Amino acid sequence: MNDLEERFRKAKSSGRSLFIPFLTGGYPTIESSRRILATVAEAGAEIIELGIPFSDPIADGITIQEATFTALQAGATPRKVLGIAEEISASYDASIVILTYLNPVYRMGMRRFMEEAKRSGVKGVIIPDLPLEEAGSIKQAASKFDVSLILLAAPTTSDERLAKILEETMGFAYLVSLKGTTGERRVLPPTAIQLLNRSKRINSGKPVAVGFGISHPKQAAELARLGAEGVIAGSRIISEIRKDPERAEEAVKSLVKEFVKALSP
Repeated sequence: MNDLEERFRKAKSSGRSLFIPFLTGGYPTIESSRRILATVAEAGAEIIELGIPFSDPIADGITIQEATFTALQAGATPRKVLGIAEEISASYDASIVILTYLNPVYRMGMRRFMEEAKRSGVKGVIIPDLPLEEAGSIKQAASKFDVSLILLAAPTTSDERLAKILEETMGFAYLVSLKGTTGERRVLPPTAIQLLNRSKRINSGKPVAVGFGISHPKQAAELARLGAEGVIAGSRIISEIRKDPERAEEAVKSLVKEFVKALSP
């Protein structure tokens, strides 16, 4: 059982689901990103998704796109983001999961990227533009360094393909709640519930986390009630930082605590 699976096992045994906040690495600056990430860990997030800024973030909506652009302008690079991950993983009881696109992985080299991730204390990697059919070599490189390659499933994913994703993913499966990009939604998408139900019917033993469009603790609690072991929120977190960067740590800490409480018994 790897680190992420163990996190989910312990949470489930105590009747909890895990809140997984997403943060863009290096946003709004490298130093403030480091402080905010530490605050998130202190607020009770046991798994944190940390994005490596990329110039063409096709899966992201306007909020995270703008954060990505700001981070790139501030000098964020894959190695600098991995450096932040290393500091946080060494100082806090939180598992860091990196979100990146294929281009940065290929540029560094699959083996070297996973080796650097391992050295930085990273427990998992999510690559939104990685097709299932092309995941074999990257999964092999990740496995070599005990890093979980986390695969995504969308509402349009067939049952046959969903079964393969749930079988092949490591740590947990990332269920994309809706068609389209990330971003805050006032109402929980029906597609999120449908995909969650299908996943549980196909492979009830595999931990799943639902992301995209999750904006409020009540939405997270509803997903947990329906069987989600984890709930991911990113745009809402980024919005809190953007509102008032000088008070970002305080605002994010409060919000993360709300989500964590909503997912606790």
